[in-house]
Amino acid sequence: MERRWTERTPINVPVDLSCTNVQNEECRTRDIGLGGVFVELPKTVNLATETPVELTFKLGSGPQLTKHRINARVVRVSGDGVGMMFRDFDAIAFRSLQEVLLYNQNKPMS
Repeated sequence: MERRWTERTPINVPVDLSCTNVQNEECRTRDIGLGGVFVELPKTVNLATETPVELTFKLGSGPQLTKHRINARVVRVSGDGVGMMFRDFDAIAFRSLQEVLLYNQNKPMS
């Protein structure tokens, strides 16, 4: 049963994941919404539900690279990644999420 309260948008951007036992693991997003994100994980990373994480979205490249940090927690684990819910959502995190969504809208189709 679907429990999301917001729609998800497909997005494929690099994100660094950090938590207690993982530091700056490079991953990629699959989709994102106002409530959370799905992150594809390498097979070497195992996270349990309820694990708090810090996500650093990396938008652009070179001198145009911007980084946006958002805290989240794992709410669903699958064979290829984890579904996460954003937590400690303040004005700064909301602005970062807006930047990620805007970047996705403005990215040229390949």
